[in-house]
Amino acid sequence: MEPRKITVKHYLNLRAKPQFHGKEKFYPLYIQIIVTGKKAQIKSRINEHLKIYRSDIERITHNDLELKNLFLEGYFSETWLKLIQKQKLFPLWHLLNDEINVIIRIIKYHDPFHNKDFSLSNFSVEYQKHSTEITHILDESIKEWYRDELKNLFLKTIDQDENKELFRLTNYFIHFINWNNSFSSFYETTFEILPSELKMLENMLSNELRVSIKAYLAYHTKVNILKRFFEKRELGRISILSYLDWETDIREFLRSEFEKIFGEQKALEYILSLDDILTKKIKQ
Repeated sequence: MEPRKITVKHYLNLRAKPQFHGKEKFYPLYIQIIVTGKKAQIKSRINEHLKIYRSDIERITHNDLELKNLFLEGYFSETWLKLIQKQKLFPLWHLLNDEINVIIRIIKYHDPFHNKDFSLSNFSVEYQKHSTEITHILDESIKEWYRDELKNLFLKTIDQDENKELFRLTNYFIHFINWNNSFSSFYETTFEILPSELKMLENMLSNELRVSIKAYLAYHTKVNILKRFFEKRELGRISILSYLDWETDIREFLRSEFEKIFGEQKALEYILSLDDILTKKIKQ
């Protein structure tokens, strides 16, 4: 019987083509995973979380731009990796440990010791899927959906004299709004400036989209609370609200919070709407 042990550790992929800093070789940081005799090697993703720690990286590298960029790209030398682990350099050592904890949580979520179909063969995709920021997914998904329905309204009202105002509004929203901004920012700003116009458009949207917008805006008011509650604000922690967090904790936490505000039925409707968006995007 295989021991019920999950082993996760970082290492440098010495088989990859090295980058050089002077004469020192730097290699991409990888992770070795061993569970019930099964093994996998995947690329570390801590460099994706280093951007908010640029000043700390500059301090560690003594403002060496080339060295800083190597770290931000996920490349380390054997000397540096040993130094990070020995001196517990902030934030690198902390992020390394948090990444290990995240991976262990993902593995445990799949119940590897009782699930006969458990496999590590595609774990890199599984890791990416479960560690994706859900706020970004929700925002981009609803923005895309909203713009698609606006375009349909625009096309329907081009030659309709009785809907000139609606045509004018859809034309403005499609062509003159900066859609590089988040949907939440767009909605909040537009609601302050053009509340009646926004309401007119909203009444023409599908019921499913209207519910999703309300659900997302309700979610958005809770983001900071969620990050504090799940300790995502702690320095040295991976700060995203991930799909794994959604599946294991956030969904039920939000449902409870929404019930206090909207009642049981509306809370369930909002949670199901958000869950549907995330499930479609994550598992597509």
